[in-house]
Amino acid sequence: MEVQVITLPVEVSELAIKVSANKQEEVKTVLQQIFTGTDDWEKQVDAIEVKDINDKMSIELAEVARKNSKTARLNAEKIFDAKREEVQNLKAEFDLEDKLWLKAKQVMQLKFKAIEEKAEWKANFVKRFEAEQKELRTQKRIIEVSKYAEINRIEFENMSEDIFDSFLSGLKANYEVKIEAEKKAEAERIEAERLEKERIEKQRIENERLKAEAEIQAKELEIERKRQAEMLANQKAEADKKLEEERARAKAEADRIESENKAKLKAEQDAKAKIEAELQAKKDAEIKAENERKQAELKAKAEVEKNAKAPIKQRLNVWVDSFEINRTFFEHEKAKEIIQKFEAFKKWAKTEIESI
Repeated sequence: MEVQVITLPVEVSELAIKVSANKQEEVKTVLQQIFTGTDDWEKQVDAIEVKDINDKMSIELAEVARKNSKTARLNAEKIFDAKREEVQNLKAEFDLEDKLWLKAKQVMQLKFKAIEEKAEWKANFVKRFEAEQKELRTQKRIIEVSKYAEINRIEFENMSEDIFDSFLSGLKANYEVKIEAEKKAEAERIEAERLEKERIEKQRIENERLKAEAEIQAKELEIERKRQAEMLANQKAEADKKLEEERARAKAEADRIESENKAKLKAEQDAKAKIEAELQAKKDAEIKAENERKQAELKAKAEVEKNAKAPIKQRLNVWVDSFEINRTFFEHEKAKEIIQKFEAFKKWAKTEIESI
């Protein structure tokens, strides 16, 4: 039988390169043993063709192939599980050994560090002493400085003694100046309070005096107010009486004026009606006169046309007889004069015609 050459899948190869060559060969050998003959089984399964539901033989062959493949898979899984169990047992032993070495290292570290700390403590005796002395000096300086100001220790803990003495003297001088200023300010405040109390007391006495005067004035004003109220009441009563009388007179005068206005209005309406009637009469007379004139003109025209072939004297007489004047203003003197001259003109015209 031809030996099948196994090529590891990609996902297996990526892990295999991280282990030793012996382990890689061992994996290949196991896979080769398991996969021997699997190609023939796969070809046999591919060759099975189920034609329809009645193809019992093909279906039975496929079922037998499935069972055989499953049995082979389960047996192969046992091989892989056994290999993994061996590795896990080794891994557990290695993990335990690793923990053992780690714990031993930690015990060693604790032992040597304890010795180092003891030696360091004794080796740093001078440093500790100097640091303690510096801290004592700094605490002393803090106490001295705090009497005069609140200052952070970092500003003076590293000063030399001479510089610190000068620094402290300056703080003390400033503090004394400040205290003196505060005492002066306090004295001024007390004096200001005393003066303010005196002012308030004087103001209180003045207020009492003004209050007494105000009460007297208030009483006098109340008396005057009552007198003014009585006087105003009397004046109001008198004014109300006069007002009623004025209202009565005004009403009577209004009634009289209304009566006169009504009479005047009636007279004006009657006069207006009379004027309108006269104007209408004049207008009617003018219309009538105009109609008569037009009728006369038409009649004269007809006579002229009728007598067009008559002798000249006869036609001129007819023509002069057709002359007419508007006699609307007969009542006026000038109108009468004009009418007389008009009639004289007609007579003169007749005379002239007869002279032909």
